[in-house]
Amino acid sequence: MKNKKWLWFILVAVVLIGGGGLFFWYQAQAARPRATPADVGHYHTPTLFVHGFGGGYGSEKDMIDDLSQHPGFQQVLRFDVDASGHVRTSGHWSVGVKYPLIAVVFATGRPDAQALVPILTQLKKTYGIKAFNAVGHSAGSVAWATWAVTDRTAAQPDLHRLITIAGPFNGFPGIDQQAATATIGKDGKPSYISPRYAPLVANRQHFPTTAAVLNLYGDLGHGTDSRVPVVSARALGYIVRGRAVSYTERVIKNSKAQHSQLHEHNPLVNRYLYEFLTTGKVK
Repeated sequence: MKNKKWLWFILVAVVLIGGGGLFFWYQAQAARPRATPADVGHYHTPTLFVHGFGGGYGSEKDMIDDLSQHPGFQQVLRFDVDASGHVRTSGHWSVGVKYPLIAVVFATGRPDAQALVPILTQLKKTYGIKAFNAVGHSAGSVAWATWAVTDRTAAQPDLHRLITIAGPFNGFPGIDQQAATATIGKDGKPSYISPRYAPLVANRQHFPTTAAVLNLYGDLGHGTDSRVPVVSARALGYIVRGRAVSYTERVIKNSKAQHSQLHEHNPLVNRYLYEFLTTGKVK
């Protein structure tokens, strides 16, 4: 009988302790912030990546993976844009991610500034985003610059920080031979204005005054990264100076200064990305 009483006593104690533990666990869970599509954007500013011409998710993944080695950085969403401009969204955005990363992938391999509009509109409407950061490589940089100088509505979030990598803003040899021989004046204006650059110049008054800009480009020692002339990449300065919160240039001259290698697990580029996204400045 004594043994049965002890067994009952132990069983009751286990139930009470277990029940109390569950109660406190549920209380703790209830106290934690819940991520819902309507409010995660109010917590943290996301960073959107756009690849270059002929690129895809692989062109962004190295940078995203390398940034994700730092605490708080994590990819949360991916937008896939098909040839017709339709967008498919995948992923999950948790409120606990301090530096959310978002990949934008064009099935055609051709970044399109106009296609960024519905993506940004959806992000603001669905996730409550007030502001965002943008990273673009090559033609992806031009897409972001083109979007930035296009008059916008309040349906889109504000641009907070823009990082361009190897952007052929004023053309490149193969399409425009004069792009490589242009010079840049003291005011930052190129001596030659290419057809692709002219609309950026004509509409630069629309560039958002909310944005800080970091312009990265490679130089293999002869004024080019093998594809984009330095003068073409630096032409961004004339577009954003006087509008942007700040404008900073950094040249990459190491063994990974080649155009495509600038986004392929490039330690220096990744360091600049991390510093600028977290502080708005680079050393």
